[in-house]
Amino acid sequence: MEPEAIALPVDSRRAKVAGRAAERIVADIVERGWPVGAVLGSEAELVERYGISQAVFREAVRLVEHRQVARMRRGPGGGLVIDEPGIGAVIGALVLYLMRVDATLDEVFDARIVLEEIVAETAPARLSEHDAEVIRGILSTESKPEVHDQRQLHTYLARATANPVLELFVEALSRVAMFYYTDPAAMVTAAFSESVRAHRHIAAAVLQKKPELARARMRKHLLAEAEWMRAQADSAQTLDPSVALVGPENRKRAESVARDIFADILGARLSPGDFVGSEASLMERHATSRSTVREAIRILEYQHIALMRRGPNGGLFVTPPNAAAITEIAEIYLRRRGVNFDQLAEVRNGVEVAILERVSKRLGPAEAESIRTMLDVEARNGPARAFAEGHDLHAVLASLAGNRTLELVHRVLLRLAAVLFRRAGGRLVDGHPADPPLANVEETHRGIAEALLAGDADGAVRLMRSHLADAASGGTT
Repeated sequence: MEPEAIALPVDSRRAKVAGRAAERIVADIVERGWPVGAVLGSEAELVERYGISQAVFREAVRLVEHRQVARMRRGPGGGLVIDEPGIGAVIGALVLYLMRVDATLDEVFDARIVLEEIVAETAPARLSEHDAEVIRGILSTESKPEVHDQRQLHTYLARATANPVLELFVEALSRVAMFYYTDPAAMVTAAFSESVRAHRHIAAAVLQKKPELARARMRKHLLAEAEWMRAQADSAQTLDPSVALVGPENRKRAESVARDIFADILGARLSPGDFVGSEASLMERHATSRSTVREAIRILEYQHIALMRRGPNGGLFVTPPNAAAITEIAEIYLRRRGVNFDQLAEVRNGVEVAILERVSKRLGPAEAESIRTMLDVEARNGPARAFAEGHDLHAVLASLAGNRTLELVHRVLLRLAAVLFRRAGGRLVDGHPADPPLANVEETHRGIAEALLAGDADGAVRLMRSHLADAASGGTT
């Protein structure tokens, strides 16, 4: 089985070969069971194994290091050491994408509400006695003056669902939300007495095994938190690069240069296709070497922020926003944690229904026309091809929901489902397993769309729930 491609939009042959080598490194690590700390091989051994040059191998290593898959260790006993992908890599890529599309604080909180409602509804049935003890311990300590982290209960409830997808996105989005506050340190030291009270009510519902009540209380709490944050003088609706792009002091030089170039792109409000600078001008502007600039450019290309064109009139140019980097990094993180299709489906089902509800509330002539166009595309090309090209019902509805953060979560879920099934030798129709075949997908999509266009939001939601349940069980619609 060929590893999923790392989609680098580059015109350099060496960069493309490096991308394929990075894929093979990841595939080898997965095949070995991801033994963190083990040495995959020395530079000489891996250059020979993959049949590539030393220069190409080193570019491939930069890619896997950027994804926190592995890192080079020099000296005796050194080589490519298998690493533990951390949530920081996911958050970093998420922040870059949200900045590119100008996603707002309201969108981030709305996505949090969708995901944490799923958590609140799911956790009660999966809670162990140990989980209950931990939750009581969190409640007894979080109101103390010296305790300022109000995310503990949210993080632990997500963990209690035993679903790594929920754990990832709840933690990532709660951290990203803090970047919309220009002084996060001051925010976390504020007195959150209302938050403490809300947490006690949520926990009580969870511990009493009342999922509907827990869901309602979670929603009320997050809506109140979003309103509080929106009202603060130091909060903003869009991310500030001077806050969001601050990284660790030990960041590699190339990573720092890549972030500085990205900040320049944002500051100058450059659009896709705009010229950023030549290699020489970037070296001068950032007072660094050619090799460091080239490594920084590879990072920017990997993140789908900018692309280096060679030859006459060449240089670094801004590219359109693309979610490929965040989906690839999230895929690595979740695969390391053994994610399975049922866990993806559990989250996707809740996200799909939330998207449908949001589209129904903002449905206007333009949205209706997009839905009708989608139906024509599916009728002409079939749902499988429409899904592969991102023009099926689910993708179109996600784009119309008015929430780019939620759309991104949806895209990650679909991509990861596709990756899991392709690696298992299966194929997908409509983002679901095609074996046994899912019948009448086009007809079902048309029924959902027509109910939505007719103003029957409840009917559309019922059809969507039935469609997703049948797909998850391998049945027919």
